[in-house]
Amino acid sequence: MIEENLTEIRGKISLAAARAGRKADDVRILAAAKGQSREKVELAVAAGIRIIGHNYVQEAAKDVSGIQCPGLEFHMIGHLQKNKAAKASDLFHVIQTVDDVKLAEILQRRAESLKRTIGVMIQVNLAHEIQKSGINSDEVADVALAIRSLPNLRLLGLMTMPPFFDDPEAARPYFAQLRGLRDRLMASAVLAADMTELSMGMTGDYEVAVEEGATIVRIGTALFGPRD
Repeated sequence: MIEENLTEIRGKISLAAARAGRKADDVRILAAAKGQSREKVELAVAAGIRIIGHNYVQEAAKDVSGIQCPGLEFHMIGHLQKNKAAKASDLFHVIQTVDDVKLAEILQRRAESLKRTIGVMIQVNLAHEIQKSGINSDEVADVALAIRSLPNLRLLGLMTMPPFFDDPEAARPYFAQLRGLRDRLMASAVLAADMTELSMGMTGDYEVAVEEGATIVRIGTALFGPRD
């Protein structure tokens, strides 16, 4: 079932990319593994998934230690508390949810001690939802420049989670806003040419996100089915 689901998702991404004049290969699928069993995650990897996303450090540990595959990446996609940042630095290739310079500095110190480089993305809360993490768009430039000064962190781009809508079209303005923010920051050299990632779009709205420039879509239910 997971293999069939992945084929369907890829097909929809391909069509959405074509509608936007993009290449489907420019969009990567992240398997959002929150609440999913190790068996399902392993099936997703066997089907071709190469990015596993976790919301919780503790839940990620079992997969990171048990699933081996060349080129496999583990991404943190949930809010990261500062007291768990050191452990996250041990586990994840990319932290997508950096929203605080102090958090970035903790990640830097741990990465330096491990003699490794960690990819990070800045989470932007475009709708100013108090129940969600992320910074306002007018704060991103300062945080980006601070992260770029930390030698063991590699800034990759931006991430957002728009409000939930029954109609995926309602999320389109938020995806377009994140793309526009990235483009402005690149034009002003706040972001370098290799900091183009846009992690946006989930099961309910990933096709719209692809049309608006997503480079990573975070897919859970459409890939795995209901959580275990």
